[in-house]
Amino acid sequence: MTTALTDSYVRAATRWLPGQTRREVEAELRERITDTVAARRDSTDAEREVLEEMGDPLLVAVEYTGREPRLIGPRFFMPWLRLLVLVLVIVLPIVGTVHIISGVTSDDNIATTLIGAVGVMIGTAIQVAFWVTAVFALVEWSGVGESEVTERWTVDKLPAAAATRSGRPYAETIASLVFLAVMAFLLIGQQTNSPIRLDGESIPALDPALWGSWIPIVLGLIALEIVFTLWVHVKGWTCTAAGINAAFGVAFAAVTVPVLKSGDFLNPELVERLGWDASTLEQVTQGILVGVLVVTAWDVIDGVLKARRTSR
Repeated sequence: MTTALTDSYVRAATRWLPGQTRREVEAELRERITDTVAARRDSTDAEREVLEEMGDPLLVAVEYTGREPRLIGPRFFMPWLRLLVLVLVIVLPIVGTVHIISGVTSDDNIATTLIGAVGVMIGTAIQVAFWVTAVFALVEWSGVGESEVTERWTVDKLPAAAATRSGRPYAETIASLVFLAVMAFLLIGQQTNSPIRLDGESIPALDPALWGSWIPIVLGLIALEIVFTLWVHVKGWTCTAAGINAAFGVAFAAVTVPVLKSGDFLNPELVERLGWDASTLEQVTQGILVGVLVVTAWDVIDGVLKARRTSR
């Protein structure tokens, strides 16, 4: 009998393969693991031993397909891939958020600003991918470490195993913490040193009156979210964690939606300086409202799905 370790191993080995090839390799790999484990009395320890003897799942995929990575060889391909994904997960949301905030100072509509943010994120992704790949390629071609003994691969390096060991993957935790820190920084910074400048004057994006109510509440929720993120990293996603996550989402929506509907969200001075009429202001506010509801719903559903996967 195989367990989630096999599922995680097969997924790691086949996730980068094209459709038909992925299905074929997955079927062959599962059969190979099942037969080998069965020959060892089908115990959990036997499954772990079999997977570790097979080694890095990427190299197993190379063995099945016969297509060895060329630019980044097998020695460094997995470290390169993990680092690249981690950097992109952290950097791209920050770049996109900063571009959207900066776009408020222009006369472009929401669609133009969002399209521009996507373009900037794509450009940033290309730059990050190029330089990370260039560094690993130079290390690979230089032959550094070829004579050294390669660290033995273990199942603890599988994403699912890492999540079980520490509760939550480091990449996901780091990305969440960075996002929360950026949000807090933007909320405070837009008032103390707003990046929005008109005629050389710095103008806050949000209504300064919100400092008496909405902003302190949201900053408090962000602080609680940071504690919650660290707790989930240690304990993992459970039904309790999903419930707390949903409560945070409902609380944020409960304090944000009324403010948006009241029309007292954006700084009146900024609206006046930009020359927005009532119709434009309503469109912008409605866009923000829809975004808040969509993101909140997605976050709640994502927490429930993660808890279900963990429980299985």
